[in-house]
Amino acid sequence: MLRTFQFRLYPSATQQAAFERILEDCCETYNAALQERRDAWNMQRKVVTRFDQQRELTELHKDPEFQWISTVVQRHVLLRVDEAFQAFFRRCKAGERPGYPRFKSRHHYDSFTFSLPTVKEKSVKVPKVGYVKMRGGRSVAGTAKVCHVRRQGRRWIASVVCDVGPAPPKCEVSSPIGIDVGLMNFATLSDGSFVENPRWVRRFEAKIASANRELARKQRRSRNRLRAKEKLRRVHQRLADARRNFCHHVSKRLIGRYDLIAFEDLNIKGMVEDGKFSKSILDAAWRQLTWQLSYKAESAGRWAVPVNPRNTSKMCSQCGVLVEKTLRDRRHVCACGASLDRDHNAAINIERLGMSLVGLSPSELA
Repeated sequence: MLRTFQFRLYPSATQQAAFERILEDCCETYNAALQERRDAWNMQRKVVTRFDQQRELTELHKDPEFQWISTVVQRHVLLRVDEAFQAFFRRCKAGERPGYPRFKSRHHYDSFTFSLPTVKEKSVKVPKVGYVKMRGGRSVAGTAKVCHVRRQGRRWIASVVCDVGPAPPKCEVSSPIGIDVGLMNFATLSDGSFVENPRWVRRFEAKIASANRELARKQRRSRNRLRAKEKLRRVHQRLADARRNFCHHVSKRLIGRYDLIAFEDLNIKGMVEDGKFSKSILDAAWRQLTWQLSYKAESAGRWAVPVNPRNTSKMCSQCGVLVEKTLRDRRHVCACGASLDRDHNAAINIERLGMSLVGLSPSELA
């Protein structure tokens, strides 16, 4: 079972300059590897693999001019290029819009990766740079496999991926719950309770608009513009942090109370591309919640079950008859006499589907 531990790095001035130089070199390596693959195919119809480029990289590092940067870091750059091409071929076969891999700008290449990091209590060893001070929440557990170093404005963030051993066995289900996510309420539970939608964009939109206006007034390529750009980035970062922190609170509470959590496996990308309520859907961060529920349930030995969302809002939770509704119909009323909130009805159906997927029925649970 893999877990990621995130820390903030506090590099010295020399180490920060080394980080910037590594990012510039990684960007150049990425673009050169992409150029080589493209030219080899266009001119000779030859396929260049990641292993071919790794052998070339080994030959280059025999020159002392290239030995200031670690080979491990540059090999992960070649892995990124290979993954970009694999995703391109996959989209071509699936009939989707392929999107050929593009060259990277040094202003947008913000991270590098290396394997088997040496992590101490308050520092991590970066190849060819040395030990860098760090500070964060939880201490690293298990065996460190990979470390990602990312530039976030003026900050540097390290994400250490660790193997923490096998997942604990699943517990016996005694308290299941179904969750129906929405825009009126962030989440409605099958027991009738609900979590209010905080609507984070509305809370921060005045600050975002003010920072955008301030940035627009600054002269290009000036220091004041860089400061205004950093201010705008920090407002967006606080918005993202608030949204993620809220999802952490909700998911922790659900994992602590229930043994089985069923939620809809929604096609959020398709819903956003549809254009209706796109901004509100992205602001609600449903995928963030379901992802947190999944990995926290795995660590706690509980069940997090995605179910097919088809007809969960239409089906009556008492008799099973489909009742047609529009988005304006906020109450479920059936001929059998059932009358309850639309989202509550859907949450009950989601709970039953989740129980059936793990081989349980309401009678067996009772």
